[in-house]
Order: sequence, then structure tokens, then C-alpha cells
Amino acid sequence: MPPELKDSKNGPIIESVPRKPSSLLGLQDEQHHPDQSFYYKRPSFLNRIYLSGVIHRPNDLLFLGHGLISILWTLVCLLLVDLPFLITTRFHTNSERHPVTWGAFYSFCMSMSRACSSSVHNVAQLRLVSNIITWFVPVRMLLLPSNSYSVKYNVQIKVHLNTLLEPERKTLAPTRARLNLNNSLDGTHRNPVNPSSEYLASFLPDNHPQNLGRLANLPEESGALDEDGTYTLRGEWIEALDDPIKEEDRTRRDGARRPSRSNVVILYCHGGGHVFCSASFHREVVTRMLLEIGPGARAFVVDYRLAPEDPFPAAVHDIYAAYLYLTQPNHPAITFFSNGSSTNNPHYHVSTPILPKDIVLAGDSAGAGVAIAFQLYMRDYVQPSVEPKFEMPPVTVLISFNFARAYLCGDTKLAPNERNCRGRHMVWEWYRHLAQHPLVSPVYTANLSGLGGATLLQTGAFDRLADDTRLYAHKLGQANLDQRVRLELYRDQVHVHQFFEFLPMAAKALRTMTDFIYDSQEEYNNKNRPAQQLLARPRRRANNKYMNSGSFIGAGKKGSGQGAGTEWIVVDTDGTEWEGHDDEGCPISVLEDCWNLETREKAAANA
Repeated sequence: MPPELKDSKNGPIIESVPRKPSSLLGLQDEQHHPDQSFYYKRPSFLNRIYLSGVIHRPNDLLFLGHGLISILWTLVCLLLVDLPFLITTRFHTNSERHPVTWGAFYSFCMSMSRACSSSVHNVAQLRLVSNIITWFVPVRMLLLPSNSYSVKYNVQIKVHLNTLLEPERKTLAPTRARLNLNNSLDGTHRNPVNPSSEYLASFLPDNHPQNLGRLANLPEESGALDEDGTYTLRGEWIEALDDPIKEEDRTRRDGARRPSRSNVVILYCHGGGHVFCSASFHREVVTRMLLEIGPGARAFVVDYRLAPEDPFPAAVHDIYAAYLYLTQPNHPAITFFSNGSSTNNPHYHVSTPILPKDIVLAGDSAGAGVAIAFQLYMRDYVQPSVEPKFEMPPVTVLISFNFARAYLCGDTKLAPNERNCRGRHMVWEWYRHLAQHPLVSPVYTANLSGLGGATLLQTGAFDRLADDTRLYAHKLGQANLDQRVRLELYRDQVHVHQFFEFLPMAAKALRTMTDFIYDSQEEYNNKNRPAQQLLARPRRRANNKYMNSGSFIGAGKKGSGQGAGTEWIVVDTDGTEWEGHDDEGCPISVLEDCWNLETREKAAANA
């Protein structure tokens, strides 16, 4: 048994009483792993309340008061510091706190948002803030035409985990065989509580010298399952019914017309640092996105499982299950229920399987990272062992991205699991190895070649993750010469500024996003048409300032064919687009050296 872990304030973290093993893990598995007596422990009732974002601990009650004080202090700073400064400089000087181009109202709103988040210290408080904002989503929806969209709430799908993971386990069989990890019941491997160094090294990229397998291993899920080995995946369907855009505004910037009715289906991965937010939290921004695309456009927003209850790779598996739900609704890995009414059935959108060519993979913040991981997961862990091969979405839209530590190891106090039950040292060992996994840090450790389809990335200059987005766009373009990769960097904008409908650049971003989707779908469809039917249309270049050969990152290295070269677009505060590498970020050459092989080896040696 693992030692009894104690917390000075809240008592034992893990009870010393043995937990009854899951029905999927019988005596045979215990014989293969005699030292593995700790299995996933479901959070207690109070912890479940806490993780739901409901304050119940005395120390956390101070969070509400601290947040109020932060708001009052911010108001004082606005009136006594920022406003006099702007008046003195005649509103000509920019600042990181309050970009001048936002105006007084926008600066005030962002100041309040920044003040509310300044006192957040843990997952429960993040979820409390998320819940409070979600309460106001219906109010935000009132600003949209009520007859222009429809929402199907709480769409539920039962996922059979063993069936879902069959391709993954077949692909990883050689890797796990070399580690002698595939000898448990029904081929199901449970992560040992005391992992060996060879086992931890198996999570490193496949080109790492310490990885003995041919492919980076994946840890089994640590979250709770129902007695029958299933779990419930939830989401929301949103559909654009009417076209709120005037007819004269239906033209794209290249002069072509948008279709009168769209067949676009967005598979959307919401953001939230892997630990908070939900489909309902993002309902308003996704609806605005669909209304911009046009009537007929639909989106399935996935409520993928969150850490710390369900750490990596649960979220990636959820997006895979959602993709099966869209493209193969009769797949044995998923089951959904209908009330028998065609009008009220939440699954009527998949009564006919959706064609992959109509799907757009999209996500913001951590959801964008999950979307990238899903692409790599399908390429490396699913496609090698399935027939016929899956067809992947031809268009991907990413709005910044990030990752979180709780995503990898969970939380010992709130949701103990196999990765964090042996103390801080073992948590660190799990973390430092999983952090280098290609599905966790694709920007630095993954091979990005073969990720087909066009990709649009949008980020703000004030986004502290902007350099990660820039580096990913650069490396993705270098690895896929025949695919279109476009990076849009918005000056004076923050992390996921598309969420704030009061910002003029939010509408600008959704507009360019829509044009990119239609352009990319048209290019994809043209590939299957005879050459004589294709109309040669030059790539749009609006308001170009830099027309030399250096206006694209590596343009001279990648060739001059259409689709070759990363489009590097800087969107100014007035909406003007500048084409070129003039975004004042960290040099790409410096970013590329962050996690190269030699750097990782030195870090591991000094750890």
C-alpha cells in the first residue's frame, strides 16, 4: 500500500483503506502488478463540490472579498493614474495595460476582467469565475437575433473506452511489448504506481535516445469509469438559421460570393487551460462565428473531460470520440439516445454521417492545443492500425493555445490518481516526462509533417502565448510545403480577443476566419476537378506593405507555388493588414532552440 499522505489542514489525502479495484481489473491484473494496490480514487463529495466551482472552504471564502478589493483598486488606478497619464500624453502613448486604440469603454471592461482574475489561485476558483461568467451568457445571447440560431443543450454520448482505444493499443503494441506492459487483462495496461525509468522514458518523443519504443508511449487514462467501462461525453449543437448579414456584405474580400447556404460543420474544442470553462461558456462566441459563416452552418462544441479529474490523454480521446460521432455515428465505440422526436432529438444533426470535407476543426487557447494533439493522435496512433483510413478535416482554425500542469498529473488533494499518489518527487518525474510528449508539446517536440489541410492561426500581440503560436505556424509551414498556413497577429489584442464582442478586432477576426474557411474549402474541392475547369485565381494580397522576398517566413526556402510558404499577416489596430515578418516578437531562431534535443538532454541531466 502507498504511504498515508497527509495535509496539515485537511487531513489524509489518500485513505489507508484499500480501494476495491474496478470491474475491468480483476485478479489476473493484480498478479501481473502485485505492487499496484492503488487505483483511481473518486473525489469525495466535498471535493466534487469544490471542483464544481462552489466555495466551501474557509480560506477560499476570502477569494470573493479579495476579488472585490481588486476591482475597487483597479477603479482607483483608472481614475487617478491611467486617465491622467493618457490626458498628459494626449492619448498618443500606448501601454500594455490599456491600449489607446481600445477606447475608454474597452479599457474599462478589460481592467475589470484583469482585476477579477488577479486573485485566482486554484482550479476551484477558476471554475467559480467561469460559472459566474456563464450565468451571463444568456444575457450576451440577447444581443444576437433570437431567430438566427438554435441550440441543442446537453447532448450526451456514451463512449465505450476499450473499443475506442483499440486502434491506439494495436499501434502501441510493439512499444509496450518492449516494456513488458501489454500482459494485463484484455490487453489493458494500467499505469504502475512506481514506474520504472524505462517506462517514463517511453513517453519521450520517438526520436529521443532514451525512448526504446518506435513510438512515444501514451499513459492509460486515470479518470473514473462507469461499471460497464463507459463514460459520458457531453456537448452542444449550435446552428445558424438565418443570415443576419446584409446581402451586399456577402462578398468575400477576393470578390467571390459566399454561398447562400453553408454546409460547414465546426468541431469546436473550447479553451480554459484544460481545467475550466465549458461548451456553454463559449456558446456566444461560437454562435457569432456561425452567423458570420452563414445560414446552415453548424457547430458541435465538445465538453471534453477536464483535469484534474481526467488528466491527459482524456481530452484527446474525447475529441476522437466526437469525430466518430460526426462521421461514423454508428461506430461501436459510441452510443447515444434519442427521445424519438425528430424535432427534439439532440442527435438529428448526425442522422446522416457528416462528410469529413465539410468539417472544420477549431479551438481556442487550451482547446487549440487539444485540436493539434487530436491531429497528431489520428496520424500516429489511429491511422496505422485502422482500415479503411480516416479522412481528416481539410481546414483547421486555431486561436492561440496553451497547456497546464494539472492537465498531466491531476491534483493530489482533490483527485488523486496513479501519477500523483507517491509524493511530489514522483509527480515531478511524471510531469517532466509527459511535458515532452509530442501530444502535449507539439510545438517543440512533435513531427508536424503530414498534417494535411489548410491551417489558420490567430493570436494577439499582447497574448503572452503569441510566440508559441508564431513558432508553431512557422514549423507547420516548413513541414508542409504544399499546404496553406496563415498566421494573423492582431496588434493591441489580448489572449482570445475574439471572445470579447465589444472589440472591433473581434468582428474582424471572425470575418477573416470565414473567408479563410471558404477559400480553403474551395481549394480542397478543386483538387478533385479536371484542370480545364479550374479558374486560376491569384492569392489575395490586401493592403500589402512588404512586397519583397522576405515578406514571408522562409519564403525563399519553401518555393513559390501556391500554398507554399507561411502567410505572415499583421493586422493593425484599424484593420489594415500588413504582410510580412514585422511583428516585433521573439526571433524565430531563438524560439527554435528552446526545446531542441541537446537542450532537453542537458535539462534532463541537470534535473
